[in-house]
Amino acid sequence: MKMNFVLLVAVIAVLIFTFTKSQPDFNGNTPGCGGSACHTLQSGIVTAEVLDNLQVRITVAGATGNVAGELVDNNGTVVAVNNKTSSNPFTLTALSAGTYTVNAGFKNPSREWGTTSAVINVTGIDESLIDINPTSFKLYNNYPNPFNPSTKIRYAIPQTTFAVLKVYSITGQEVATLINEEKTPGVYEVNFDAAKLSSGVYIYRLQAGSFIDVKEMVLLK
Repeated sequence: MKMNFVLLVAVIAVLIFTFTKSQPDFNGNTPGCGGSACHTLQSGIVTAEVLDNLQVRITVAGATGNVAGELVDNNGTVVAVNNKTSSNPFTLTALSAGTYTVNAGFKNPSREWGTTSAVINVTGIDESLIDINPTSFKLYNNYPNPFNPSTKIRYAIPQTTFAVLKVYSITGQEVATLINEEKTPGVYEVNFDAAKLSSGVYIYRLQAGSFIDVKEMVLLK
C-alpha cells in the first residue's frame, strides 16, 4: 500500500512538472520548432505589437481555431508562453525590456507556425528591429521629412552598449526621450509622434557608447 502511494505521488509530480513546462501547441518542448512534431514554418503569419507594461500583443493570421505562442529572450529562454487560447490576438508579458523573438502558430486549418521580433524599451515608444548584423554605428535620416505628425528614425548598433536617443527643439529644449537603455546589436527603427508639438525644426541626437551623431527634421502642420 505504501509503495503504491509513493508511486502515485511520483506520477502526480511528473504530471505537474510537465504541465508547468508545457510549450505552445505548434511545437515540441524547445523554443521555435526543431523536432519531428513541428508544424510547417510559414513566414508572414505572425505580427507583434508592443504595448505598455512590457506586454506584447500577438496576432496569428489564417487561424480558424485555437492559437498558441511564446516569447523568447536573447539567451534562447522562453520567458512567457500561452499553450493554447481561443483569443486572437493574445498578449504575453516579458520580464524586462529587451529584444525578443515571438513564435506563434495554430493547428487549424493546417499545422503552421511563424516567427517575428518584438523590441520592448523602457520608454514605451513603438520600436522595431530591422536587421541584426550592422557593421558600424549610424544614425540615419528620418523619413518622411518634412513630416506630419509622425516620422521614423532608424539607427544602427554594432555591439551591445547603452544608447540614448532624444529629440530637441531648435532652441535646445528636450521634447522627447525615445531610447534610454542598453541595446544589443541591430538596426532599429523608432516612431516619433509629434502630434502635440508645434511646426518647426527639431534636432534628434543619438549617443551610443562613445558614438554621437545629430540630425535635423522638419515638422510641418
